[in-house]
Amino acid sequence: MENETINYLTFEQAQDLVERIANRVSDFSRTMSFAEMDSMALLLEDVGVKTSDIICVKRLADTYAINAEIVEPSEAHNYDNIEDDFLFSWVEDDGTHYCYSW
Repeated sequence: MENETINYLTFEQAQDLVERIANRVSDFSRTMSFAEMDSMALLLEDVGVKTSDIICVKRLADTYAINAEIVEPSEAHNYDNIEDDFLFSWVEDDGTHYCYSW
């Protein structure tokens, strides 16, 4: 199926997609930081994105807003091997945040 083709984006294209995701995530009263958005863009640049998710970001954004397991710096010690198992991470003033699952 054509819409299931994986597209490998440039970082700039991934940033544009993540901006669309962040706009949708805001509908769930969640604000993504710039560091979080850049880190997500790097992940999407590396793993690729289905054509259908580029056309409509609802599935990616809604899943992130509702189901993503975000680990705050104060909780990281509760996870075994978080440094090896996270999907992406970003640094804020309070420390490193991890997206553990999405």
